[in-house]
Amino acid sequence: MNLLHDIPLTTDNFENINCIVEVPKDTGTKYQYDDKLEIFELTDCLVSSLKYPINYGFIPQTLTQGPQWFKREYPLDVLVFNHDAIDRGTLVRCRILGVLEFEGSSSIDNKILAVPSWSPPDKYSKIEDIEEAHLKIYKHFFRICKLVHSSDIQVGAWQSAREALSVIKESHQRWQFKRERPSRDSNSPKQAH
Repeated sequence: MNLLHDIPLTTDNFENINCIVEVPKDTGTKYQYDDKLEIFELTDCLVSSLKYPINYGFIPQTLTQGPQWFKREYPLDVLVFNHDAIDRGTLVRCRILGVLEFEGSSSIDNKILAVPSWSPPDKYSKIEDIEEAHLKIYKHFFRICKLVHSSDIQVGAWQSAREALSVIKESHQRWQFKRERPSRDSNSPKQAH
């Protein structure tokens, strides 16, 4: 099963979204899912004593334009707020709380913030329900990670769940377009080389 292409984005009309964890909270190694090989690839080891302060992963059936140094499109990032680490490769149904935008000279890199669906809705229903200290830590952590690859990084402010949903739907449309495009291209005549 391909975790990017075969798992639906949502099964309940965006009450929740499906998320796949790539990096458990409190680890210092970064893994990314390779949808062509269908395996998690070790892509980075954090410097010093840095550790991921939150579970990090991706949202299936989404694509976003990656930074120029990354040289490919990749799924939309998600930060899954949970007190415990969640194992790599785990599917987690989540409620959307908000989005953080990083902008460089050649890309926009959004991080969706979500909580597992079993989290009490009366306690976690909007971005403001997450302690300000946590939001600052997440913002600062990812800014440091981005600086390794580019010094031209602008960090935006945390935005609402409504803005996050708009980003998710746009990324899903990009994924749909890319999935449909090869079928249209395969009908065109082949050129001799």
